[in-house]
Amino acid sequence: MNMSRKKGILTVLLALVLVFVSLDFGFCYKKVLADNDATVSIDKSNSWESNGEYFAQFNITITNNSSKRLTDWQLKLDKGSFSLSQSWCCSITDCGSYWQISPESYNQVIEASMSISNVGLILSSSGETSLGNVTIVTSYETTSSTNPTSSSNESNNITNTTATDSTSDSNGSITNAANEQLSEPVAEENQEGELLDCGKCALIGAELHFPYANGALASAKTAIDYSNESKELVAKERESTEATTNEEEVTTGVVALEDTKSADSAVTNNEETANSGDNSQITYGSARIPTGRVRVSGSHLVDSSGSQVQLRGVSTHGISWFPEYLNSAALSTLKNDWGINVIRIAMYPKEYVGYLSGGDKESLKSKIDEGVKAAANLGLYVIIDWHVLNYNPNETKDEAIAFFKEMSNKYKDYENVIYEICNEPVGAEWSSQIKPYAESVISAIRENDSQALIIVGTNTWSQDVDAVVGNIIDDANVCYSLHFYAATHKEAIQNKLKYAINNGVPVFVSECSICDASGSGGIDYTWANSWLNLLNENNISYIAWSLCNKQETSALIKSSCSKTSGWSEDDYSDAGKWFMKAIKNQ
Repeated sequence: MNMSRKKGILTVLLALVLVFVSLDFGFCYKKVLADNDATVSIDKSNSWESNGEYFAQFNITITNNSSKRLTDWQLKLDKGSFSLSQSWCCSITDCGSYWQISPESYNQVIEASMSISNVGLILSSSGETSLGNVTIVTSYETTSSTNPTSSSNESNNITNTTATDSTSDSNGSITNAANEQLSEPVAEENQEGELLDCGKCALIGAELHFPYANGALASAKTAIDYSNESKELVAKERESTEATTNEEEVTTGVVALEDTKSADSAVTNNEETANSGDNSQITYGSARIPTGRVRVSGSHLVDSSGSQVQLRGVSTHGISWFPEYLNSAALSTLKNDWGINVIRIAMYPKEYVGYLSGGDKESLKSKIDEGVKAAANLGLYVIIDWHVLNYNPNETKDEAIAFFKEMSNKYKDYENVIYEICNEPVGAEWSSQIKPYAESVISAIRENDSQALIIVGTNTWSQDVDAVVGNIIDDANVCYSLHFYAATHKEAIQNKLKYAINNGVPVFVSECSICDASGSGGIDYTWANSWLNLLNENNISYIAWSLCNKQETSALIKSSCSKTSGWSEDDYSDAGKWFMKAIKNQ
């Protein structure tokens, strides 16, 4: 077969591929065909206007359709007329006319026949418009091959197509870097003189257009690939702890929890057991804590004596990815050095190896149990958080009901347990969607526990607490969450909080940080201090995000620190140092 004929066949094959992509794309606005082994879905889940700007939230899901492990991925998204406002669960590199979207360490690897989601962007523009071209690069684990031309341990797949959203049928023509190379001899012959497969030919052309693919993640990756370890819920460096009898100072508007020292509340830690992560030898004592259950009174929280309580503490990151920080020694360090009186256990339902997406349910529940009991022995409250993020909570309503029915039955006698039933809903109006969801889940909890405090998220990442005014849930022991990131959420969100509490809505800030809403970026100390003053003046409880060493601004532990307890001040990030002083009321 002569070379001109080969080029002709290649041209036809590539044209057919492009036609297939175009057809798939034109009739299914969410789906972007990557290759035979991976697909990308981009869904515009929310949009709004503010100060003359149009904002749209796009959620990205990447599915590995192959029987091999997908070991790495990158996206290239043309900017068009958009500006980047926020991003999460990814790192963004500005490359001039496009953004390079790279994974975090915990969602870099996608197992065979699995998906990762929760990668998201908020983009702004002067008016409603559509997304530009998007390209994906994927790498797969090494597999045996009979192709004599194979020289790489990984197969890289590159396809360029066009992303669309729910407001448009299409966003323009489909382009592919290989098109620009069709007039050039891109086909090669192997030892038998046969053509390479079409996919490899497309790769040759696409690589000419997409040279940044190799090594682009080097600066964005952390040293440890937590996604490979996420199912191994191993407790590290658990140190033996001993309860003390010292009463902590009770400050204005703050009830500090006491330690108890008795035979039925001591934590027995065998050194060998602690090192192995086996909790079978740990004896947990009474589920009673000195200040008793917290409950809503008016728009505030009070303890069993009726004294107002301001809970101050920290949240874990997702326990599927950072389980090692939820241990008794870590909680003891935070209580003794920071003065926390609450810990929040964040469990993602839908994200990679989450409770509903391939995670080991029994191991995740075991980790929650470890946290609940360790907190009880230390006299700390604990929040079990169903970490809904960027979607309507009704998508997992039945599963949430089953989960909280199980948890509330298991911990109905624990005075320290609080339930957070939907972390950060998005695209879910309060009256018609979030409130009915909450009523169903709360009903399941109340079948077992009539007294536990319950926290309910609000729309737009728990910012729309003002929507609850005049439409609260008919349950006397419910708080409504507001979340803020000080470098992004300023006066407008503070005004929502003030409006809610001035109208009798009990608000609980169950997640906050002092950087921007992406969890990275710079710290805004001015607005951080403004938020802290507002919370303290109104005796509003708050939780800092997050207890881990992830390489982002909001992580409370430095990324260079491998300790999982017993931290010194130098081990904390700038955000960690700020929150330590804030919680200590210094």
